[in-house]
Amino acid sequence: MAESAVSFLLNQISVVLRDEQQLLGGLEREIEFIQNELGQMREFLRVADANEETNSNLKEWVAQLREISYDVQHVLDKYMLRYGRRLDTNGFIKKFHASIKNMKARRQIASEIQAIKSRLENVSKVQLKYKEMYTVLDQGSSSAISSYDGRCDALFLEVADVVGIEKSKEQILEWIWSMDSNGFEVISLVGMAGLGKTTLVKKVYDDELVYKRFKRHVWIVVSDYTDAKHILSNLIKKLVGEIKESPPQELECMSIDEMRNFIYEFLIEKDYIIVLDDVWNISIWEVIKFALPKRNFRGCIIITTRFNNIGKAACWETNHVHNLEPLPAQESKILFYKKAFPRNPCPPYLKEYAESVLKRCEGLPLAIVLIGELLATKNNRAEEWEMFNRSLCHELESGSLRRVWKLLSLSYNDLPYYLKYCFLYLSIFPEGGLLEKEKIVRLWIAEGFVQSRQDRTVEEVAEDFLNELLSRSLIQVAEKNVDGRARAFRIHDLLREYITSKARAQNIVTIQNGGKMDWPNKIRRLAIQKFVDFSIVKNNFEYLHSLLVLCDEKLAYGLIKELINKCRLLKVLDLRGAPLETIPDAIFKLYHLKYLCLRNTLVKIIPKSIKNLENLETLDLKNSGVTELPIEILKLHRLRHLLVYKYKTMSYVSFDCIQSFKAPYSIGSCLPCLQKLCCIDVDDEVDGIRMVTELGKLTQLRRLSIAKLRSEDGKELCSSIAKLTSLRSLRIYSIEEGEKLDVDYALSCSGLPFLRTLVLCGRLEKVPRWIPSLHGLTTLYLGWSRLREDPLTGLQDLPNLARLWIHYAYVEGLSFKGGGFQKLKQLWVGKMKRLKWVVVEKGCMPFLTEWAMWDCKMLKELPQGMEHLSDLQVVTLGNMESEFVERVVEEKRNGGDNWRLARVPHLRFGIVNSNIL
Repeated sequence: MAESAVSFLLNQISVVLRDEQQLLGGLEREIEFIQNELGQMREFLRVADANEETNSNLKEWVAQLREISYDVQHVLDKYMLRYGRRLDTNGFIKKFHASIKNMKARRQIASEIQAIKSRLENVSKVQLKYKEMYTVLDQGSSSAISSYDGRCDALFLEVADVVGIEKSKEQILEWIWSMDSNGFEVISLVGMAGLGKTTLVKKVYDDELVYKRFKRHVWIVVSDYTDAKHILSNLIKKLVGEIKESPPQELECMSIDEMRNFIYEFLIEKDYIIVLDDVWNISIWEVIKFALPKRNFRGCIIITTRFNNIGKAACWETNHVHNLEPLPAQESKILFYKKAFPRNPCPPYLKEYAESVLKRCEGLPLAIVLIGELLATKNNRAEEWEMFNRSLCHELESGSLRRVWKLLSLSYNDLPYYLKYCFLYLSIFPEGGLLEKEKIVRLWIAEGFVQSRQDRTVEEVAEDFLNELLSRSLIQVAEKNVDGRARAFRIHDLLREYITSKARAQNIVTIQNGGKMDWPNKIRRLAIQKFVDFSIVKNNFEYLHSLLVLCDEKLAYGLIKELINKCRLLKVLDLRGAPLETIPDAIFKLYHLKYLCLRNTLVKIIPKSIKNLENLETLDLKNSGVTELPIEILKLHRLRHLLVYKYKTMSYVSFDCIQSFKAPYSIGSCLPCLQKLCCIDVDDEVDGIRMVTELGKLTQLRRLSIAKLRSEDGKELCSSIAKLTSLRSLRIYSIEEGEKLDVDYALSCSGLPFLRTLVLCGRLEKVPRWIPSLHGLTTLYLGWSRLREDPLTGLQDLPNLARLWIHYAYVEGLSFKGGGFQKLKQLWVGKMKRLKWVVVEKGCMPFLTEWAMWDCKMLKELPQGMEHLSDLQVVTLGNMESEFVERVVEEKRNGGDNWRLARVPHLRFGIVNSNIL
């Protein structure tokens, strides 16, 4: 982790030397010395980080260097706080007083830099000794390949221990049996460490029928070897060893190509099965695959890996990727009870503790088996079970369950340095809570973990980081958007225990969860998950850079104010849900602040002193009482995310459902970095049209929400929208329910190529001409539209539309033509007062899973052709005429299994879920 700390610091120093050189004065040379020294040590840190657990002295050296990096960053932040701000020093007395204070401050900071420099010189000398002991890696991630020494890979479960994998085995066998006599098959098993991938494959590999089907059988643990040449060499030894032959004498001198050619010739025209266990690098597979013949035989390759991208790349032709999931609750319970209570049932007084252990294992077979075996030695004593529950983290880290810890550490150690910080930072989120993607992205950026790359924004790079963690099976998708994109993640409880311990040891995050704890001398990031009395740590906040209040308890206003007064260097401040009616003045003195969240507070007024936060990138005021921003907001030129809105109601029956905010009209000229702007009010008679014009200057916008649009400003808005070619989400609300949403004007030829979500709330009368060209659109909401023409004609060919909401239209019929809406999954049709008939032709909406209809009083029967919708799972009917409901109920009763909706599992009469807003 020292490599991560040093690398992030070097990035910060580079920025300071580039952008703030004139402010450094005589300190420039000292800063450059530190930069050079750390730069020279960074390469060796890859080795040091990988080996620190096996050498206590090296571990201490790494910790010292990490703390030096933290302290350099702290001093730089203090320096920029002092000299980076624009201060009001009008008048001779003020200037003279400021100059005296500056001289003292410079001397103090110079003294701190000298002390750090001295520490760094000592650390640099010690490094020379360790360089003689370890070889510097030429390439690779921040962990050494040698960390894959096979110690943990040998810990796979005995087949007798496994329950609940029969379906997975049947799936793999089905793929094997379906092979042609001259076929070549690659099968990948993907999942996090400890899920039993190796055990499952062993069960397949040892199957008697599988063994008889192939003439050559090889199992090789890829992660036991350091490079492709060693893997190929050992593959050759195992191939010839199976037939009791010796490897070629010249094997050690062979090149990679010669080895591949030998394997190819050896296997040609022979049926073979090869298991490549724990493949950790895509390049390794790329080398091996060219050694395998693909004609005139039956060849089967089975790969186990923790990396989704490797699994998919290996199986790109067949897509035979099996994602192994944790055991379901019942099967986890069976396995755990089998190990923890081998002779007798679980005593009633231990069931609560057993459930707690099972919850934390979350279906991970290896953990269930090892923990169950350990608890079996406790002789069913309740106090020992209770103590184990409290000390599980200790048992994993240094006790009898250390094998599980080592297994989890493999995935962590292989992370590149830039992902280690990001991954450990996830420990700030409370146990069992979801990890919201948008929140993670904004926090990572504010913390400085993410830098832009070439033509990619920092937000896009942060999403790449999340996808990489997902690909490595370190996080899992918890919630998805309708188009399949991840919206929230979760992390396995045991992995969370691991990163929490690691983050604490590296002093990356201090987590207060209500229990007793040893506070570090220098608290750098603090996440409050449960309330604590801060009187015990009054002097520890000088180094605090991030404060996140994530608990349900309400912290007193006075305590929040006192705490912020002690934290002058904050970059991240999350006070969502705090009992604040006004913003403490101390917040506006936080020069370094990049992320300010006051979501779900009672704050109503943003004072003019907001202008002091010139480094602010995220201002989150969602669900607060703020309805207007002062003109001083225009001073925040680095602002990227401005969220100021509140849903008054989520009900579809309310037109005035969103609270927007007023802003100075020149927002487009002054805040050019904005990525998200929600939800801005444009109804001003004087500045409304100017505001609409200014929006066209915000060319980096990804998400835009506009409220109270007047009809006469619609054409100008279309002109502005045409310039916002990066938009992913666009929401437009008219000023009144009956006001025409006049947006039926042609956009530029490029249109909005990346737009995924479009919400239009207001009178349209017909579908705007530019909507059918939105080929990336996945969600479309047409609310209070008063459409007079069948809207389906222009929408049915949208290739990616997955969710459609048509509300308050004046059409008499809806015709879903065959071949239309090929990706639609959810359909809502509501408040259609004149709707008399609906027809669904065969071949339309083949993937529709949910259909809701409500308040269509003239509709007398269910849509014709609904029986063609084979994927339909839920039909909801709300506020329909009693005659309609009675007819549906009678049809269901009389139709039995032949009723048109007999295959639909859920038919509901009642309230329609309207969370599309």
